[in-house]
Amino acid sequence: MNFGRAWLAPAVVGGLLSICVASATARAQAAEPAPSASLQLGSRVVASAEPPVSRPSTVPCAVTLVQNQAFADHGNGSSMVAHAHRFHFVPPGRCPGAWSKVVLTVDFSVPAGRQFDRTAAIWLGGVNIYLGATMEPEPDLAQHWHVERDLTGYSALFRGAQTGQILLNNWISPTTNQPIYVTAALLFYPVPPGQPAPQVADQVLSLSGNPAGEQASLQTPDEILSRRFTLPRNVERASLDVIAQSQSHDERWYTCVDRRYLEQTRDYSLEAFEACDGGSFRGVEVLVDGRPAGLAPVYPWIFAGGIGPHLWLPTPGIQTTSFLPFRVDLTPFAGVLDDGRPHSVGVRVLGADHFFNVAATLLVYQEPGGKQLSGELLEDTLSQTQPAGISVQSTLHADAKGAIVGTLQTHGTQTYRIRGVLRTQRGNLVTTVSYQEKFLNDQTFMRPGAKQYDQMIRQNTVTSMNVDRELNGKRMQNFVLRQWDPLSLVVHKTMVTKGQDFTAQVSVWQGHRITLDQVAASGAFYHADLDENLRSSDREYGETIPPPLDRSNFDSSQSGQEIVQFRDSLGSCYATGLISRDEQLTGIREGVNCPNGISHLNSDSRPDNPWLMPLVP
Repeated sequence: MNFGRAWLAPAVVGGLLSICVASATARAQAAEPAPSASLQLGSRVVASAEPPVSRPSTVPCAVTLVQNQAFADHGNGSSMVAHAHRFHFVPPGRCPGAWSKVVLTVDFSVPAGRQFDRTAAIWLGGVNIYLGATMEPEPDLAQHWHVERDLTGYSALFRGAQTGQILLNNWISPTTNQPIYVTAALLFYPVPPGQPAPQVADQVLSLSGNPAGEQASLQTPDEILSRRFTLPRNVERASLDVIAQSQSHDERWYTCVDRRYLEQTRDYSLEAFEACDGGSFRGVEVLVDGRPAGLAPVYPWIFAGGIGPHLWLPTPGIQTTSFLPFRVDLTPFAGVLDDGRPHSVGVRVLGADHFFNVAATLLVYQEPGGKQLSGELLEDTLSQTQPAGISVQSTLHADAKGAIVGTLQTHGTQTYRIRGVLRTQRGNLVTTVSYQEKFLNDQTFMRPGAKQYDQMIRQNTVTSMNVDRELNGKRMQNFVLRQWDPLSLVVHKTMVTKGQDFTAQVSVWQGHRITLDQVAASGAFYHADLDENLRSSDREYGETIPPPLDRSNFDSSQSGQEIVQFRDSLGSCYATGLISRDEQLTGIREGVNCPNGISHLNSDSRPDNPWLMPLVP
């Protein structure tokens, strides 16, 4: 039985996932259907079903950051040091703000040839505004792809002229011979007449130690990305956006095992460096003045060269080309931050084992009027050492033929409750953040034959976060986030030589689901549900260090399917399903289960990351 598929199998109606949502409100705004011009049957060019950023009805002002910029450094192809490509940003004079929406658009291309996947990051004023991974070309096929990010919440960053830079460590060598080209722009949408401007942060502050902005390389759990801030004395809310990208030994951390089991399971590894001994749990911890202040899950991103590069053509893994941050609510600490003294905000990666790229952005919301505020923490149960509650159990043993088989189970539940009070002119504002994260990673090892190694990994991280705000004992705002990040990996590996070469039939399932419920003091209610599922399988040829995509070594047999649906109580409905075979797009379905069979997005909706949407007034 294929345990991974049985565990992740979704309910399907009409070829797409069926989602029950609350009825739409009467709040009508102009919306656009999801763009699909790039989806063409038979295409081998990158195709993704992930939802776009919704757009207002107003005409945007565009500011180009870079135009067809080539990234083609010559030198040490294994270097992690990227040459910065700098640009200068000036706010659009014709659209002075406030803005209904700010959207970053980035277009990448790489000519046919050979090139590895690379990490790309865009920084403005030292703040990270994009982080993702590039695709790999094929010897006979150039690749191009488009990504977008809703940056409306970062509007304060764009009010003045800023310098920026793009970091993309793409190296040209005899083995990797193609540049990567980047075009990036910011689109500023004016607020439609009669509509309120969205609530955005008053300050957008980077944790990067480089004034120009740069990812921090955290090698171990003891290393911390930290920065000290002296904030205004009227901070009412604060949050931290965190992206933690796994690299090197940590790239496929979900395949790692506890050190004591490394030698017993090494022969099952797909690559020599993948047999890592850091255990299979990774997570993010946020600290204020060195004190634990919040947790965040790490999504198991799989890059375009990950596991088997042919798995990800034409459809990349979920969020591969544009990582989404997780937002940690630090509002219970607002009273502490308002004392006029410098305070440090930091991030570390639990379980890191060489290494993670980390970017973090602090968002500060101030009380109107500039009055000085005060307050303190009332409760904090996150003071214990993390990770808490993670256990590893093994049934590994030698079978009748002396082969090591069995299961490694890494399970755990982490919870905390943080409550703080802020004394304002309106009264006492109490914010309570309750968080729970359930993690499981089960790795089963089997030996069906003398040269055969079968491995099945099923993993899931389930995150629940409840944020409740009360003013003078009366509920002011509440939202409940639930997030599921499942992963299944099934590998049938067969050795073909006396060395380390092998063939492997690989099947991967990725999922990502977010549900959000928000309630305001006025009784206004908002519900959103995003559900993404992707599967891909292929026959791969393995070497100790695999080359970029190359058809000369073996015949691949890729097949895949991606299904994405989004609905919310504003009336938005987005649905796209893609099917591929032999790295070609063979099926496209759009708008299934949506009214009139057409995807429709309200301009206020956040299909790209629904829980970051402002509360409906």
